[in-house]
Amino acid sequence: MRLADLPPRTLAGLGRPVSAIGAGCWTIGGPAVNGAVPIGWDGVDPEHAYAGLIRAHELGVRLFDTADVYGMGRSERLLGRLLRQTNRDDLVISSKVGYFAGTAEHPYQPGQIRRQLETTLTNLGTSHLDLYFFHSDDFGPGDRYLDDAIAQMRDLQQQGLITAIGMRAPHAFAQEWAYGPRPTPSARRFQELFDRIRPQVLTARYNLLSPHYTAAESDIFDFARHHHVGVIIKQALAQGLLTGRHLPALARTFSDHDHRSTDPTFRPEVIAAIHDTLNQIAKHFGGQPADLVRLALRYALHRDPNAPVLVGFRDSAQITMNLTCLGEPLTAQEIHLLQGLTQSAVRVIDPARTDRPRATPATA
Repeated sequence: MRLADLPPRTLAGLGRPVSAIGAGCWTIGGPAVNGAVPIGWDGVDPEHAYAGLIRAHELGVRLFDTADVYGMGRSERLLGRLLRQTNRDDLVISSKVGYFAGTAEHPYQPGQIRRQLETTLTNLGTSHLDLYFFHSDDFGPGDRYLDDAIAQMRDLQQQGLITAIGMRAPHAFAQEWAYGPRPTPSARRFQELFDRIRPQVLTARYNLLSPHYTAAESDIFDFARHHHVGVIIKQALAQGLLTGRHLPALARTFSDHDHRSTDPTFRPEVIAAIHDTLNQIAKHFGGQPADLVRLALRYALHRDPNAPVLVGFRDSAQITMNLTCLGEPLTAQEIHLLQGLTQSAVRVIDPARTDRPRATPATA
């Protein structure tokens, strides 16, 4: 089965159908630095990236997700080229604000939010965004800019410049962690911001390497369903780590313009654990890149029937494989097997990336 054969998904909070798989446009921005922080990707050719956008649209992608800091505007401008060649009304376009301050004191000063949106709309060549996300949860000391930022976003919404407001979910979250006997800072922070911002859509990392939850825990999908908001799944391929192309024996080095140079997920011990896990998966499902991509995307698509899944790419060949290798849905037995096979890698990744409560013998 291909993307074109998948029925669209209705994204709660937006109220319109979107393609089951969307194009995540972080990668195509190429290498970039925001201040002193590497935020980009090495080895991206803009024309090859644009060819990937064209191919994604040809294969049925109608959801495109970018941000002002992806390539420091390059991703938005590439996407703008696509919008000029297509029917804008058929597309759902998402961008984000909150990491680039320019000459302002803080990225979430109201004037800076307005300026960034104006630049984003110019880059994209559109009059409005379907989704506009709070990209960061840093609202200044004591959340100094939070209330004004919320008011500014709602004003943009009332003007028709943006349709829905979004925010990021933590990489690991259960509602019970926010106010339970052992609350975690990230869960508590997310709950408090959610209660004040009241977004219509969330983005959440979810893939084969995501933490597993108990029956007593309400994960981000349960949380969103309870609050009638949508979820867009990101990093379903774990930034390429689930494709089998990162090998412990052939360690890659990244420039100081590539976020992977500082991302703890790309530590040698994590790559080794994932490699071992993929070898085990290959014994049951095959180990070619298309086999692994299919499993990763099908696993993400399985979690929630209304959550679209973003997939990254850097050229036409990558997006073509991602959208044409899907095959049939995974069975419940295959999902259970995959969760068992990935447990060891999850245990390596989880402590490094979350402050999730450790299970006790009584609750494990």
